[in-house]
Order: sequence, then C-alpha cells, then structure tokens
Amino acid sequence: MKKTPYLFVLGIFCCFALLGSCQDDLDRITPAVAPGNTEVKPISDFNKVIYEVNVRNYSAAGTIAALKNDLPRLKDLGVDILWLMPIHPIGEEKRQGTKGSPYAVKDYLAINPDLGTDADLKAFITTAHEQGMEVWLDWVANHTAWDHSWVKEHIDFYAEKNGQRPYSPDGWTDVVELDYSNPALRQAMIDAMKYWVSEFDIDGYRCDAVSFVPVDFWKEARAQVDAIKPITWLAESDNPAYAAVFDMDYAWAFNTSLNEFGHQQNLDQLVAACNKLVNNPNYAEKSRMVYLSNHDLNAFEGTEFSRYGNNVLPLTALYFTVYDMPLIYNGQEIGMNKALSLFEHDPIPWQPTNATYLDLFKRLTRLKRTQPALTGGKGRSPINRYPTNHDDQVLVYSRTQQNNEVLVMLNFSNNPIRFHFTTHSPIGEFVDYLKDGSTHFSTHDPLVLPANGYAIYVKNPQ
Repeated sequence: MKKTPYLFVLGIFCCFALLGSCQDDLDRITPAVAPGNTEVKPISDFNKVIYEVNVRNYSAAGTIAALKNDLPRLKDLGVDILWLMPIHPIGEEKRQGTKGSPYAVKDYLAINPDLGTDADLKAFITTAHEQGMEVWLDWVANHTAWDHSWVKEHIDFYAEKNGQRPYSPDGWTDVVELDYSNPALRQAMIDAMKYWVSEFDIDGYRCDAVSFVPVDFWKEARAQVDAIKPITWLAESDNPAYAAVFDMDYAWAFNTSLNEFGHQQNLDQLVAACNKLVNNPNYAEKSRMVYLSNHDLNAFEGTEFSRYGNNVLPLTALYFTVYDMPLIYNGQEIGMNKALSLFEHDPIPWQPTNATYLDLFKRLTRLKRTQPALTGGKGRSPINRYPTNHDDQVLVYSRTQQNNEVLVMLNFSNNPIRFHFTTHSPIGEFVDYLKDGSTHFSTHDPLVLPANGYAIYVKNPQ
C-alpha cells in the first residue's frame, strides 16, 4: 500500500517543471509504445470496437486492395468491426464535386470501379475474417442516384411530391427518393441486400437514414437477410421504435451533448448526458454506438479539434469507457486534424502520426475489449461518480462488474489541477492502466492531473 498515489508525484512534477504546451504535457505522461492488440479478443459482442472506413480517402490509391494491405495495422489498433462506407458506383447526374457522394448509389449490385473489383472485395473480407475482424457494408435504402437504372426502368419505385416523380429529398440534390409503399421496390431492395451476404459473406449492415424508411420494411429485410446468415444491424437513427429491429443505433443525443460541452464547458450537463445515456430504458438490452467523429461530423461540422478544443484526449477516454460500442473514424487514431471531403479523393495524411493519440487509442481498445466493467447491453453497469473538491473541472467516475472496476479521471481545464476525493474514495488496490505500478486511494491524499489530462486505473484487471 502506497501512502502517496502516483498521480500526486506526477502532479508535483507537472506543477513545477517548465511545461510547454498542453500536448507536451500529455506526451510526457503517456508511454511511447502501447502494447499491441493482435491476440486480444473482445469478451462480448458489446465490447467491440467499430472502425469506419472511407475507402476512397483511406489511402493514396483509394482502393480496397490498399485497405487490405493495412489490415494488420488495424488489427493491432484493436479494431473488431470494419464499417465500409458505400462501395457502389456513384451517380454522375447532378453529382456533387468531382467524384460524387458515396451515398448517391447508381447500382446496388456492383462495386465502384475506382475502388476495385469483386475479387478485391472477396479477398479483403476473407483476410479480415482470418484476422478475426467483421466487415459491414453501408446500405443506402432511402434514395438512389438520379441515373440509377430504376429511374428509367421502374419509375414506380420512386416517390412523388407536388406532381414530381422522382424528386430529391430536401437538401440532397444528387439523389432521388424511393417509395416504400411499392412491394416490388421492397423486394428488389431486399434481394440486393441478400446478394452481398450470400456472395461476399459480409457480417453486418450500417443502414443509412433508417428512420426515413418504414420500420416494417426493415423487419421484412432483416428476416430475409438473416435467413441466409445472421448478421449485425446498425441503424443511423436514434428512434427507439427502430430498436426493435436493429441491434444498435446511434447515440445521437449524446454526441450533441458532447458538442455542446465543447462550446460551453458545463461539466454538470455533461455528467447528466452520460447518466441519461447509460440509464435509457429503451436500450436496457440493446446497444448504441458512441463517437466523437464520423464522416458527417468531420466533413460538415469540423474535426474533433474544432469542436472540442483542448479536450479531445479526455473526451476520447470518456467515450470509450462511459458506454457501449465506440467508433473510430479513419484517421482519428493518429490525431488527424483534417476535414475529409465526401465528394473528392482526399487522402488521409498518415504521416506524421501523433504518438500520444495512437498510444491512447491502442490502450483504450484493449481496455474496452477486455474489462467486464465496460460490458454493454444487458450487462451494462451504471456510472459511479466520485465527488471531488473540483467537480466543476474534474470528472472522476467508475464502472464496476463484480470485482472488476474501471476508474477514470479527467481534467477538462487548461491548467493542471490538484484535487482530492471528498465524501468517499475508491476502495482497494488499483493498477495504473496507462503507466506501471498500482496504488490505493483515500480522501486525504491529494491527486494532480495535468492540463486537459486523463488517468485510468483498474481494480482486478482482466
């Protein structure tokens, strides 16, 4: 038993050393090399990590083959699920930008030739499966490109509005709305979804704009697709009515709260949002995806750095530990501060890599996938907040499952903070998850977190 926790020693150093920028502080407290995740397996279906890939922008080549070559790195990062943004040919009529939006699908049964071939996708999926990773496709059911063959051959597949058929949904000028009152359209769409499961052995669908399509269609689609192979279904929605069909959806309101916190820095509101997320009765036996960034946020609302300022790292620790299925958007793991275009070939600048970010992501994926305290779905544990004398800037909480407890300490201030527990402290011996050593806590021993800093401790680590 140590009388003085490690964080106190670290804090004295941070307070009196000649500190540089906030980033320099964090570099000093984070080991240079994180352990790999190659042999680590998630302990449950709700302890998995999702990775969103824009194939066109992932590499300079912008191909499926180039992505396949990077699978060992993604495995080592700790990725379980690879969600590929739409891989289909993109419409040319009323196209946005030079390359067009992947969500303007011209042919549901083909692969965009810019990305590769059927053989390339099959080889990619086979290799991913060999490395223990799932592959999900992004499915756009609400609309097609203007030059999809259905526009000429099956105009009755399209919705009518104010005497116009087809028409574009508000704000989406490069696509046209489908009509799900037509049984023939429904079956054509389901047959297309079945094709990628039966012929390519995919493992799931991330379904775009889900709530724009009737829920009874999704019930019908899931029954037919799962009859071939049970897959996972993620809804781009936060409508509980669709949770009856889908395995998980977006924790949209929570992300909105994160963005509000980025601007307002109101820690009480952030804590309330965390508790609301965890205790939502509509998802007691379901799951939700949590995220700081995705293709929409990155392209249209700014990078994490423009939305969260100096608190990107503590919020990263938060979203990996507070709830269920964390999402990494390609490039996020290296601290990429770039908005990627959805309408051009706009490659991710993989170099230079920010070692602090990459290290933290590797450690968080391992933590998420191995600790029972962070299990989601039916076994989800509540958040236990530990009060401190700086609750306006410091958040300390834990989640517990039997004898396993994950303790998270976050400083949302731009200055180092010396603090202590007030009413009660964590009980027992905790291993410092980001550094070596272990400690016991008390209400009288002071602790210090660097500016915008974070610490994670685990009792009885698995």
